[in-house]
Amino acid sequence: MLLHRLKVNLNGSNSIERRPCAGRMTVMARAIQAKEDGFFSSIKNVAKKVQGALPIVGLVSRLAAPEGGFDELAYPEFCRFIINNAPVSYRVAQTELEKAYGKPANSRWVLLVLWMSKMGVGLVPTKDIIAASKRLRVTQDIEIEVDRFDSAKGAVLKKYDMMQRPEGKLEDKVNVAVDALCTLCLGLKEGEAVPEIAAPLLRDIVKAAFSDASDELVATSLSNRSARAQAYT
Repeated sequence: MLLHRLKVNLNGSNSIERRPCAGRMTVMARAIQAKEDGFFSSIKNVAKKVQGALPIVGLVSRLAAPEGGFDELAYPEFCRFIINNAPVSYRVAQTELEKAYGKPANSRWVLLVLWMSKMGVGLVPTKDIIAASKRLRVTQDIEIEVDRFDSAKGAVLKKYDMMQRPEGKLEDKVNVAVDALCTLCLGLKEGEAVPEIAAPLLRDIVKAAFSDASDELVATSLSNRSARAQAYT
């Protein structure tokens, strides 16, 4: 499977505000954008490292093409899509989350659990996505989690070569994304409520990955986390 070491190092302000002012968001966005210039060059570096070891036809074009060229969006393609299309609110929220919670909230890991939630719910057990978030917080091994997820999802997809694949509900995907981020970034146990200061940050991050989710749906998912205490047992 692909070994992905994509680094999006985002730097922001020194304090957390629930609703950054427009001027501050603009200044932060410019600084963040400057740090993102190396994002695509890192994708090319990944391609060069793995193409000699993995016999995958079209690997380089898959990493280079804007749309990926495949039905299943791979992790680097998903990262590229978010970075290219996410609103300023996502970038600010990501920066503030990492400032508040440190390395477990870094953008590569956040994007990984968002990708798993978006592409995996309905195909792999949701408890496996939460378990991956728990492991990642401890092991910091992003490659093995990508490999495990791809293997599990690929095994299921083989069963649906000639028929329509199952599709998870949007509400379920959002719930898993919220719970996985709480597990990974905040270190919360299952059923623990989302801290008030973190809720708006998680809201803007989740909305970037699930733009079709309404504000109400995301807000409900955040506020109802404690009701999902037994959801992944």
